[in-house]
Amino acid sequence: MRWSVGSEARTLLFCAHPDDETIGAASVMLRGPDVFVVYLTDGAPRERRFWPGEQRSRSAYARTRRREAAAALQIAGISPERVFCLGVPDQEAILQAGAITANFAELVQLICPAVVVTHPYEGGHPDHDAAALVAALVRALRPSRLRPELMEMTSYHADQGELRTGEFLPGHSVREQVVQLTRSEVEQKTKMFAAHESQREVLRDFGVREERFRRAPRYVFSNAPHSGQLWYERLGMAMTGAIWRNWARKAIAEMEQRCV
Repeated sequence: MRWSVGSEARTLLFCAHPDDETIGAASVMLRGPDVFVVYLTDGAPRERRFWPGEQRSRSAYARTRRREAAAALQIAGISPERVFCLGVPDQEAILQAGAITANFAELVQLICPAVVVTHPYEGGHPDHDAAALVAALVRALRPSRLRPELMEMTSYHADQGELRTGEFLPGHSVREQVVQLTRSEVEQKTKMFAAHESQREVLRDFGVREERFRRAPRYVFSNAPHSGQLWYERLGMAMTGAIWRNWARKAIAEMEQRCV
């Protein structure tokens, strides 16, 4: 199967946080007739320094993210019954990768998507990388005739110490599908960005006119996605690439044990 944006094939967007679907795959939602969205986390970290100033608690911030996502998805025509959230705290997905893999596998079995679109493994955010890992593990667990095609949308990553958005990390010889949004779609995506009010500072780094997709490469998750410091390490998160990869190895070993 060769998937393209606007395909009638049932498509599941597996996103690390509320707003990632708008950043990377607005065109999929605006053009696709059969789209589901699954959020890996609730978008709210435990550390207060990562909250916008007006948020008073992690739970309040999570509610804000949920409300903003609902408003953005409404603009895209995604109804609430097509949206699921696994509810993990922001930045902590890899710590629960085994349980998340089992939960996501159940959703994939329920929804039966022909295509899953998720994040690339690029070291931009630990939850983005966890989504890439979990999606790959769940696909491997499915019977071959029921395995969805695994596609990727762009996120962000470090490029010589600077933030790079809207492009994939170089190094994989995978053909990209470049989607130019129409004037109407640009207007809708801009409104979706505005719905994520708590993320307005973050979203300034992302464009609204073009989106890119590709088939997911075969990653070696026990290796760093690139040399040098990862973007999330530059942000001072508690998670580091070395810690992330240790947890990834455990999740992979757990999956392999289940397949024995």
